[in-house]
Amino acid sequence: MSMTKNDIASIFSNIAEAGLASSTTLNGLPGMSSLEIAEVTGKSHKHVRRDIKRMLNEIGPHLGQCQFAETQAPDGYGRSQPLIVLDKELTFTVLTGYSATLRLLIMRRWLELEGVGFERVHVREAIVHLVEREKDNYRDAMRFIKRSPRSRGPAAKAHLSEKAEREKLGRLVRANMNAAGGQ
Repeated sequence: MSMTKNDIASIFSNIAEAGLASSTTLNGLPGMSSLEIAEVTGKSHKHVRRDIKRMLNEIGPHLGQCQFAETQAPDGYGRSQPLIVLDKELTFTVLTGYSATLRLLIMRRWLELEGVGFERVHVREAIVHLVEREKDNYRDAMRFIKRSPRSRGPAAKAHLSEKAEREKLGRLVRANMNAAGGQ
């Protein structure tokens, strides 16, 4: 099975156009569906599902953190058909039993999937980002509180009230002085 780069691009664009396997995710991480695997490998979708189920039965207790989901998706006729979505580790595991060419095609597809909107971030970078965001939120909240008249305490309100009365009294005194001839 010799495929060119254009053949591969054509397969993946057909998958995306079908709307069944583009940007598949499992808990927010990239996933690959049994239908997509069938398209890439040229195998029947029911045979790919069979291979996946055999693999899952065989590795059973060794699954660990591996993730998969069984779901339904409409086919070309609008009928609901079974679909299995696998994480990266399980995708590689099921395809290891096929051919070296297929492993290469799948590896290229995963690299493509990971390059589209799935950016890996180190934990330390994520924590620093979250702390900085919380600092910004705190600063914004404090600015809002300082500007909000409802948030001022009774002492501040009393001070502002006294200040307003002094200014009013000062205006009255100046007005009376001007009326009396400016003495």
